[in-house]
Amino acid sequence: MTDPNPLYGDACEDCGTYDVLPESALRDGAHGITAGYRCPNCRHTWTCGWQIVPGRAIPPEPTADSPLFDRDVTAQVHEQSAINRARKHLSREDGTA
Repeated sequence: MTDPNPLYGDACEDCGTYDVLPESALRDGAHGITAGYRCPNCRHTWTCGWQIVPGRAIPPEPTADSPLFDRDVTAQVHEQSAINRARKHLSREDGTA
Protein backbone atom coordinates (compact mmCIF):
# COMPACT_ATOMS: atom_id res chain seq x y z
CA MET A 1 0.00 0.00 0.00
CA THR A 2 1.33 3.44 -0.88
CA ASP A 3 1.34 6.30 1.63
CA PRO A 4 -1.56 8.65 0.74
CA ASN A 5 0.24 11.63 2.31
CA PRO A 6 4.02 11.08 2.08
CA LEU A 7 4.99 14.69 2.86
CA TYR A 8 2.53 15.64 5.64
CA GLY A 9 0.53 17.83 3.25
CA ASP A 10 -2.51 19.74 4.51
CA ALA A 11 -5.30 21.91 3.08
CA CYS A 12 -5.76 25.64 3.63
CA GLU A 13 -8.92 26.38 5.59
CA ASP A 14 -9.19 29.89 4.15
CA CYS A 15 -9.13 29.24 0.40
CA GLY A 16 -9.34 25.43 0.17
CA THR A 17 -6.01 24.85 -1.56
CA TYR A 18 -5.06 21.17 -1.22
CA ASP A 19 -1.66 19.57 -0.78
CA VAL A 20 0.08 22.52 0.88
CA LEU A 21 3.44 21.21 2.09
CA PRO A 22 4.91 22.21 5.45
CA GLU A 23 7.69 24.78 5.46
CA SER A 24 9.17 23.42 8.69
CA ALA A 25 8.42 21.22 11.67
CA LEU A 26 9.56 20.51 15.21
CA ARG A 27 9.53 17.10 16.85
CA ASP A 28 6.86 16.94 19.51
CA GLY A 29 8.13 14.17 21.73
CA ALA A 30 9.21 10.82 20.33
CA HIS A 31 6.15 10.14 18.21
CA GLY A 32 4.90 13.42 16.77
CA ILE A 33 5.71 16.65 14.96
CA THR A 34 4.20 20.13 14.83
CA ALA A 35 4.36 21.33 11.22
CA GLY A 36 4.04 24.93 9.98
CA TYR A 37 2.33 25.88 6.72
CA ARG A 38 1.86 28.93 4.50
CA CYS A 39 -0.68 28.72 1.69
CA PRO A 40 0.94 29.61 -1.66
CA ASN A 41 -2.32 31.17 -2.90
CA CYS A 42 -3.75 33.26 -0.05
CA ARG A 43 -0.66 33.39 2.27
CA HIS A 44 -2.65 32.11 5.29
CA THR A 45 -0.41 30.46 7.95
CA TRP A 46 -1.24 27.63 10.34
CA THR A 47 0.18 24.67 12.24
CA CYS A 48 -0.87 21.05 12.35
CA GLY A 49 0.16 18.21 14.64
CA TRP A 50 1.03 14.85 13.10
CA GLN A 51 2.02 11.44 14.37
CA ILE A 52 5.35 10.44 12.82
CA VAL A 53 4.87 7.76 10.18
CA PRO A 54 7.90 5.48 9.68
CA GLY A 55 9.39 6.02 6.22
CA ARG A 56 7.90 9.50 5.75
CA ALA A 57 10.33 12.38 5.33
CA ILE A 58 10.08 14.78 8.27
CA PRO A 59 10.10 18.47 7.26
CA PRO A 60 13.21 20.45 8.28
CA GLU A 61 13.40 22.30 11.59
CA PRO A 62 12.86 26.06 11.23
CA THR A 63 16.15 27.98 10.95
CA ALA A 64 17.00 31.50 9.88
CA ASP A 65 19.50 30.05 7.35
CA SER A 66 16.79 28.24 5.39
CA PRO A 67 15.62 29.83 2.13
CA LEU A 68 12.06 28.92 3.25
CA PHE A 69 12.43 30.76 6.59
CA ASP A 70 9.30 32.66 7.48
CA ARG A 71 9.14 34.44 10.84
CA ASP A 72 5.36 34.04 11.20
CA VAL A 73 5.34 30.31 10.45
CA THR A 74 8.40 29.70 12.65
CA ALA A 75 6.81 31.57 15.56
CA GLN A 76 3.59 29.58 15.22
CA VAL A 77 5.48 26.26 15.12
CA HIS A 78 7.48 27.12 18.26
CA GLU A 79 4.42 28.43 20.09
CA GLN A 80 2.26 25.40 19.28
CA SER A 81 5.08 23.02 20.25
CA ALA A 82 5.38 24.77 23.62
CA ILE A 83 1.62 24.54 24.15
CA ASN A 84 1.70 20.82 23.29
CA ARG A 85 4.55 20.17 25.74
CA ALA A 86 2.77 22.09 28.51
CA ARG A 87 -0.51 20.30 27.86
CA LYS A 88 1.24 16.92 27.93
CA HIS A 89 3.10 17.80 31.13
CA LEU A 90 0.04 19.19 32.93
CA SER A 91 -2.25 16.34 31.93
CA ARG A 92 -0.21 13.61 33.62
CA GLU A 93 -2.29 12.15 36.39
CA ASP A 94 0.50 10.31 38.19
CA GLY A 95 2.45 13.52 38.88
CA THR A 96 5.63 12.46 37.07
CA ALA A 97 7.51 14.84 34.84
